[in-house]
Amino acid sequence: MTIHIEVTADRRFATNSYLVEDEHTHDAAVIDSNLEPELIVEVASTRGATVKAILLTHTDLDHIAGLHELREAFGSVPIAVHDAERHVVAEGKPLRREFGPIATQVDNVVSLEDGKTYRVGSLEFEILHTPGHSPGGVTLKIDGYLFTGDALFAGSVGRSDFANSDTAALLDGIRSRLLSQPDDMIVYSGHGPATTIGRERKMNPFLVEPT
Repeated sequence: MTIHIEVTADRRFATNSYLVEDEHTHDAAVIDSNLEPELIVEVASTRGATVKAILLTHTDLDHIAGLHELREAFGSVPIAVHDAERHVVAEGKPLRREFGPIATQVDNVVSLEDGKTYRVGSLEFEILHTPGHSPGGVTLKIDGYLFTGDALFAGSVGRSDFANSDTAALLDGIRSRLLSQPDDMIVYSGHGPATTIGRERKMNPFLVEPT
């Protein structure tokens, strides 16, 4: 299987939304839904990809804002999320008490379970629970790629100053679940450029162990 990845970013928050496609079958998944969902819809259309599910690394507003538009474009495909944040998209309840209620509420919400595989057509994603930025934060692993949401960035880590964040859990999850991956694993984050596990292990100021 050959994986093809496309990324779009919205202008307001520079939140990344990804199309992950099997080049042979054209089965595809969208990872996260930023504020300009029409961009990822156009990418999928141009490539002739068949989007069969939407996977959420977590449910902050900038990662779920375009769900209704994606559903209009792709039909009632499953929206997959960790159970700790299911209520945000299934019931329209806010993830953060710091922010007001949201208008995003969808059906056909399914679970991403830690340590399990989630299949999207011919694609198989391994689910790694990496909480701390948010309770249900997950990293999605497929082939040589990690989609880390707002846990790990190039040169940084996610915010953990919200009421339902946990700095210790964030750093522990990154070190135990992500830095344990091979150096050449490519990291696609919720914001910013791609990086590698090896680069972050050596150069990320939040993760480098003092000598």
